[in-house]
Amino acid sequence: MVQPLSRRPASAGNPDDTRTRIVAAALRELVDGDGDFEMVDVARRARVSVGLAYHYFGSKAGLISALIKDFHDRHEAVVNQHFDRSLPWPVREKARLKASIDFLYADPVAPVVMGKLSSSAAVIAVDTGHRTAVAEMAARNIAQGQRNGFIAAAIDPGVAGAAIVGGVNQAIAQAISARERPDPGHLAEQLWGFIAGGLSLSQERMPGHETRKEASCAKFGSKRP
Repeated sequence: MVQPLSRRPASAGNPDDTRTRIVAAALRELVDGDGDFEMVDVARRARVSVGLAYHYFGSKAGLISALIKDFHDRHEAVVNQHFDRSLPWPVREKARLKASIDFLYADPVAPVVMGKLSSSAAVIAVDTGHRTAVAEMAARNIAQGQRNGFIAAAIDPGVAGAAIVGGVNQAIAQAISARERPDPGHLAEQLWGFIAGGLSLSQERMPGHETRKEASCAKFGSKRP
């Protein structure tokens, strides 16, 4: 979420504090301006001179790049949070997907960065490296799922990781930009179905499989093989 601005004058803090306050002010201006802002308005909201804002970021494009990086850093902190590694791979990764969706639904900057600004040069420049890194992380995660026996060995982790990251991001971008957003829980279930199908997740090892199997046997009065 965009953090509230400090009430202290800019001169009371250190340079890092001033830079952080300019970024926070710009994030608010970006949301209020539906993807655009003027440096003078950012400076006024941050209670600094326009010259100081340019001093820190060089240009409006430089500030926009900083905002996009800030957004990705906050998102990655949520996605990369620790999940109990004793949980089965599908349970853990489904929880990771849900945490990502919850963050993007709640953050006011997400619809702007993933929607209105997605085709801008500033976003593309930052996103190119970011998406490559995320796809590589997804590939490593899929490889781990293969080692744990949940994902078919024939699947190429690199190709699958890139496809999943691209498809999921596009779907979430569409959802959060819609006039009537789909329920986030329902969206998570839909996207997990897409991921599970694309990875050919082993149904035999899916949590609850044995319970469902036992219930089916009991219903028809048969014994488990």
